[in-house]
Amino acid sequence: MKRMKTLLMTAVMAFAVTGCVAPVPPEKGAATEPPLNEVSPHLKGVALQLTTANENSKTIFQYSYAEYLGDGRGINFGIVGFTTGTYDGNDLIKHYTELNPHNSLAKYIPHLDAVDRLPHTGNAGDSNDSTEGLEGFIEDVQSNTDPLFRQAQIDKMNSSYWIPSVRMFSVIGAQYPLTQAFLYDMIVNHGQTGAKTLIDLATSEMGGTPATGIDEGAFLIKLMDLRYSKLINTRNPGADRVNAYRRLWTEGNVDLVTPFSYTVYGDEFLIDGNVYE
Repeated sequence: MKRMKTLLMTAVMAFAVTGCVAPVPPEKGAATEPPLNEVSPHLKGVALQLTTANENSKTIFQYSYAEYLGDGRGINFGIVGFTTGTYDGNDLIKHYTELNPHNSLAKYIPHLDAVDRLPHTGNAGDSNDSTEGLEGFIEDVQSNTDPLFRQAQIDKMNSSYWIPSVRMFSVIGAQYPLTQAFLYDMIVNHGQTGAKTLIDLATSEMGGTPATGIDEGAFLIKLMDLRYSKLINTRNPGADRVNAYRRLWTEGNVDLVTPFSYTVYGDEFLIDGNVYE
C-alpha cells in the first residue's frame, strides 16, 4: 500500500556554414549550473528501491498500483504514486497516450484536465481531490499490462523526479549516495518546490552547502531534521521514512552498499538495487 505521496542540461550547439558544430559560449555574466554528478545505475536502483519501499511497501516497481487514499491528491497510482489531483498523473497519462494513442486510460484526460483547472489545495475532500469522472480509473490502471504504460512511468519518473534530484545533488555539492537517495525521496514526497524549500532552509541554517565547505554529514542531518519536523507538524505518517534514512546514516551506510536491511513503517526489506521486474 502506498504510504504517502506528492532536465538534463543540454549543450547549446551552433552549426557553422561548413557543417561543423561548435559550442556557443554562455552570455557574459550568465549563471551556469555545475555538471550533473549522477550515481551509478546500481546506486540509482538502490535509491529507487528505497522510495518504492516507502511508497508501496514493495522492493520492485508497482506499475499497476492504484488507490484512492483521501489525502487531498485524488487517486494515487503507478511506480511513484502519480496522482490525479496534482498534475503529474495527467502529465503521465498524456505521455502514455503519445506512446500508445489507443490506450485504456486516454479517455480520462478530459476529466483530468478539468481537475487541473481547479484550485489545488492539497486538502482531502477539496476540488482537486475529486474523483468525479474517474469512475473505473483504478480498475483500468490495475488491469493495465501494456509495456508502453510501464515505459511512460519510467520516463516520467526520470524527468519529473530522478533528474531533478540529481540536479539538486549536484548543485549542493553532495557526494554520498545516501544524500542522493534522500533527495529523490524528498522530491517524490514533497514535489520539486517543497524539496527546494527544505534545501534552502537547510542552507540558510547551516550557512552554506557541501559545495561551499559545509560538512555533508551535518548538512544531511539538518535536512533530515527539517523534513521530519515538517511532516510531524502536519501529522503526516510519512515522518517514519525520514527515520528510516537516518538509521542508514547511523549504521554508517552512506555509500548504500548492498545488500542491506531497510525498515520503514514497521516492515523490513532487503535492498539489493533490483527495482525493475
